[in-house]
Amino acid sequence: MKAEIIIPRLDNDGSDNAAVIDATLIRMCGLFGGATAFDALGYWVNDAGRLFRDDVVVVVSAATDRDVAQAALVDLARSVLAATDQEAVFVSVGGDAQIIE
Repeated sequence: MKAEIIIPRLDNDGSDNAAVIDATLIRMCGLFGGATAFDALGYWVNDAGRLFRDDVVVVVSAATDRDVAQAALVDLARSVLAATDQEAVFVSVGGDAQIIE
């Protein structure tokens, strides 16, 4: 099953998240044996109805155990939140999406 996490290229304060993305790739490779990363566009709407666009990196790996992968991605997302100015991080295992805040 697919395990994925999405990380914006720039933090909410405009700083570069390249080091966080690299660290995430290293952890995903360690957890799952490898990873694929690709650029994408992320969109979200704030409480005032304003549409925002983020350049993001989607990091995907293959997982064999859903529960282990879910716990690992939640932990990884919390690490991303601690290292960045993001309000939330998207993770998904086997199509089950979760927003970690």
